[in-house]
Amino acid sequence: MKNISVTVLLLLSTMLSSCGNDKEKAQNAIKQMELSTFDYTQTINAQKADSLVNMYSSYVNRFPDDTLCASYLFRAADILSNRNKCMESVNMYEKLIKDYPNCRYVEESYFLRGVVYSQVCLNKDKSRECFNEFISKYPQSKLVNDAKGLMMMDTLSDEMEIIRKFEQMNSLNK
Repeated sequence: MKNISVTVLLLLSTMLSSCGNDKEKAQNAIKQMELSTFDYTQTINAQKADSLVNMYSSYVNRFPDDTLCASYLFRAADILSNRNKCMESVNMYEKLIKDYPNCRYVEESYFLRGVVYSQVCLNKDKSRECFNEFISKYPQSKLVNDAKGLMMMDTLSDEMEIIRKFEQMNSLNK
């Protein structure tokens, strides 16, 4: 009986230490890929960016309770939006919001969904919906004015109209 208990304890400790090693290996691989994905001008290497997003997703799937997951989802969503992958980016933000509702990235993720819909997806209706949801959830956020400004810009047709509208708003604020 004692031999079985010792064997079980050894197996458990081996499994736990290998999980830690797997997690550390995955984190180190992600760090290395992050360093090689962006060059000194912060230009994204497309193939490496896609690999990095896959590494982030894999990590989140393997270690969903790890504190780095929200950060990895946030970074993945940003990379995807910069690669003009509209719905993939939105889905990453939504996964972050749903799975990590108390993390520090949630407020900004609500806002950035609207930005992605507006500027990447070119879906003004969905953008407005996301911005309104953001404003109702975070009325005191420093990003509320940005959300309102982006919604206004989506309704205006040309650059001169946008300039006139901002001049009008500035004169009211004085």
